[in-house]
Amino acid sequence: MAEGVEDQAHPHSVRVSMLGAIGLEMDSQPTDLGPRGQRAVLARLVAAGGHVVSTDRLIDDLWNGEPPPKALSSLQAHISNLRRVVEPDRPPRAPARILVSEPPGYALRLSRDSVDVWEFEDLVDDPGPDAVTRHQRLTKALGMWTGEPYGPYATEAWAIPEVARLTERRMTAVEQRAAAALDLGRPDEVAAALPALCGQYPTREELFRLLAHAQYQLGRQAEAMDTLRRVRTYLADELGVDPGPAIGQLEQAILRHDPALLTPTRSVVAPTVPSATATLSDTTEAPDIEQADRETASRHQPAGRETELEKLDEHARTAAETGLRIVWVTAEAGGGKTTLAQTFSERLRAQRWTTAVGHCPEVDGAPSAWAWREILESLGAAHNADDPFQLARRVVAAAEQTTGEGLLLVLDDVHRADSATLQVLRQVVTWMAQRPVLVVATYRPSEAGAELLASGASLVAVTVDLLALQGLSDAGIEDIAHSVGLWPLTPGTLDLLRSRTDGNPLFVRELAKLVASRGPQEAMTSVPVGIRDVLLRRIDRLPPDTASMLRLAAVCGREAEIDTLVTLWPTSDETDSDTEDVVLDAIDSAVVAGLLTATVDRVRFNHVLVRDAVYDAIPALRRRRMHWRTMLTLRARARHDPDELAHHAALGAGTSTAVEALTLVEPVARQRFASEFKADSVSLWQAGVDLHRMAGHDHPTADVADRIGLIDAMRNLVTALAYKGDVNEARARRNDALGLAQALGDRDVILDVLTCWRTPHIWTTRPQGGADPVMTSAVLEMLPSVSGAARTRLLVTAAMEFEGNDPGFAIACSGEAVDLARAGDDLELRCAALNARAFTALGPDLRFELPIVAAESLRAAEELGSLAYQAAAHWGMFQARSAETDLPGAVAAMDRGLQTASSGRVGELVVVLSAYKAVLDVLSGDLEAAEIAYATLSANLIAAGLPNGADLGLIGKLVVAWHRGSFAHLIDELLALYRQAPARAGWVYVVGLLDAGRTEEARVIAELRPPSHRDYYWTAMEAFHARALARLGLVEEGRELYAELSEFSGTVAGLNSGSVTFGPMDVVLAELAELIGDHEAAARHREVVVEVEEKIRRGLAEIGRLG
Repeated sequence: MAEGVEDQAHPHSVRVSMLGAIGLEMDSQPTDLGPRGQRAVLARLVAAGGHVVSTDRLIDDLWNGEPPPKALSSLQAHISNLRRVVEPDRPPRAPARILVSEPPGYALRLSRDSVDVWEFEDLVDDPGPDAVTRHQRLTKALGMWTGEPYGPYATEAWAIPEVARLTERRMTAVEQRAAAALDLGRPDEVAAALPALCGQYPTREELFRLLAHAQYQLGRQAEAMDTLRRVRTYLADELGVDPGPAIGQLEQAILRHDPALLTPTRSVVAPTVPSATATLSDTTEAPDIEQADRETASRHQPAGRETELEKLDEHARTAAETGLRIVWVTAEAGGGKTTLAQTFSERLRAQRWTTAVGHCPEVDGAPSAWAWREILESLGAAHNADDPFQLARRVVAAAEQTTGEGLLLVLDDVHRADSATLQVLRQVVTWMAQRPVLVVATYRPSEAGAELLASGASLVAVTVDLLALQGLSDAGIEDIAHSVGLWPLTPGTLDLLRSRTDGNPLFVRELAKLVASRGPQEAMTSVPVGIRDVLLRRIDRLPPDTASMLRLAAVCGREAEIDTLVTLWPTSDETDSDTEDVVLDAIDSAVVAGLLTATVDRVRFNHVLVRDAVYDAIPALRRRRMHWRTMLTLRARARHDPDELAHHAALGAGTSTAVEALTLVEPVARQRFASEFKADSVSLWQAGVDLHRMAGHDHPTADVADRIGLIDAMRNLVTALAYKGDVNEARARRNDALGLAQALGDRDVILDVLTCWRTPHIWTTRPQGGADPVMTSAVLEMLPSVSGAARTRLLVTAAMEFEGNDPGFAIACSGEAVDLARAGDDLELRCAALNARAFTALGPDLRFELPIVAAESLRAAEELGSLAYQAAAHWGMFQARSAETDLPGAVAAMDRGLQTASSGRVGELVVVLSAYKAVLDVLSGDLEAAEIAYATLSANLIAAGLPNGADLGLIGKLVVAWHRGSFAHLIDELLALYRQAPARAGWVYVVGLLDAGRTEEARVIAELRPPSHRDYYWTAMEAFHARALARLGLVEEGRELYAELSEFSGTVAGLNSGSVTFGPMDVVLAELAELIGDHEAAARHREVVVEVEEKIRRGLAEIGRLG
């Protein structure tokens, strides 16, 4: 039996009677409960003792296992009518406080003394400490008994065991009161009350013992012995057993006239049955009545997660002692991430920590950095800033105002985080590094995008753990099963839940509900593999109105306003109370089913999978029309959210409404595009492009302005995709836009397309050595006729299109672009030009210019206030420091770049950082770690669709093979590379042939004198060139190369690229010196090798990578 619920201070006093005739009194006045069905519902809920009874169990019990087709609708009607009876003054939409909806069903919330059955049991369970109190309380309890419990329903299948149990409790009360009467010296009372009951219950030995004792005290010794003889004879004749020792002891005491029999002595009569109502299945413990406490109490405590909670506790202590730390919690949908975070948050609050939770929205249309806005609101701070830096500053300011042991910040579902959310996270971590802060971020690993993974990599220094949640233990499965009414849990059912769900908490809960209502056989044979089908199966069993309401809510998103649902209801009239009642009843049914949570004015899907299941099941045409109707409804309101309107317009438009939708979508897209976080506008610009096409604006006969409008949307999409880091898609969309612009024949529009890639470059946007003929020919055709700022921007495009293919032309274009930009006052254009210059300065020809350009880039970016260009400038400094073998300086520059990077720049910088980690592994002598790092990075780049992923994998093999001393095992791969790009891989292939013992083949290729591209890999490739010449004994060619490479003495071959290292350049310089006979120079070079290696060792020690 659940513990009693405190009196809720209802506006009316309520008294429910079930011990005899079923009745209800309101303010001490009899009240009509309505027809039989409503009375039966109330009786069944009383029998549950305040526990929740699932709708499935209610339906099964009320209709004796044979429910009619619309049983759930009938039950809902009974509940609704009963609520009107017991809470006549409850305002519309106010939550019920007596007959409450609580997943997976309904419960009666009344104080224990408001229901006669409950009060009766309380009096019997706790009769009091002394005989007087016991006698009074038990007399009161027995006085409530006016007839058979549950009256006309006593013979129902659900009531029979409850009636038997209560009857047994009544007899226990009779026996306890008789014992109290003897203790008080009232044998006459006992002798008058018990004879009839002894005849009615001839097997209850305690009744006969108490009656005989009373008779003896009254001086009726013969009657006492006859009473004992009757019970002994009945038990022997009817059951073949002897009475218990208490009867025999009393007989002996009477025969010897024991004086103690005449002394009032307290008797202890134990209840003969337990008081729990465990025989009623499908119940869950009643939560506390106060709303906040109810939410906490009803929240599932994650049994089976004790290890994870202990780890989180330990990390909290670490953060409190040493400063900010981050824990990442990963699991797939329904894996228990949110529940674990909520439970941990409650634990820390109990330990005097301040906690705040932010949820990343599951659907589009929410303001940027929404999770941080929720956190600020939770901390009592303003959250209306548009700039992520301002939001970060407000988070830090709010954190500084908190008190207690520390601050816990929970970011839930960060796989859905936008760029702004992740930027604020990185900034907050930087600014609060020394404060006692623990950040717990949860995400689904299968949905983690490149930017999230990049952000995780950039925060590795403060990351203390990555908790990958596994399936629940058996104890956790049992706990969830019990919470939904599946109890007791047999070993077979436990095995079923474990095998069918793999311990996924959401799956366990849903499958357990199905077992509880339909039995294990159906769950074993009918439950599909996916939880989506389980959810749809539950929804299909709901009343049609509930399913309709859920579809409307799913179209609105994870949350929806009740007013919106009422307005959207078919044939709705907002002033029609009947319509509102229908919607509210439907909401209530969904709440009871555990699908929704409702407040006074909003509903929210309990899990995003529920929303997705409902949404995806709506036919596409119907879904589109529903989105459009939702947009119209929201737009008609005085206050509406433009983002929300744009979301519904994009998904709801058709051919006839596409132009109207554009007027809602494009302004929101431009607003986001104008911010620092252009990447967050990708979905909106894609929607804009789709709407333009839907409206026919891509047709050659369309109005010119409309065709240009489509091209403009495509240009902005390209820039947004580039900021996001989706390079391949951005290039494809730019070529599409170029084709439309060329078909239009407007040179200004073509120029706009050619220059629309307006994002800094850190990683190449093209496959290594691969030219884009569409872009290069268009650029070359346009370049001679363009001047001014437009020429500067086109030169930037040219530099990036020709780098790696025609380095000399790329350098010339970037140089002219910088000169033009310096002469103007457009800071953004100057940053773009300097970025292009830095990118083309990675080769040998501008190596001394690179640090100067990078420093100027940083000053310009800071003056402009552009985080993206600041990150690119720090990348330039990283490249310059790497070329100087300044390992600490390179790492510091990269750290600063990651702190300021946003969106796609983070991903690019993490690619660079990952490659540099492999380089540091090589320099540290850990070739196995380097091999793994290169292979992992290559696989990640390939999976992300970024250029040169496969090439980087082979390059990593080359680095490791160089330091291991042989390329023979790579000869087939080197041949394929040579055939693909002979100008780039010639000397690498020559060395591979030499290692494979194929000297003559190597000599033939060497005599062709393969050229080397003077780009960022030039020093690396020249190391192969030098070794090949030395091993082949080509003296004159070696002399020429030695003269050129000598100026690179003291450097590390390839390190200027930041992604490879082929050892000190002086190693191959010494080989060339020996080749040409300059043994003294060779010795000097070997001394320099020692100096360079010592510099590397010091650098590794400083950054903590030594040993």
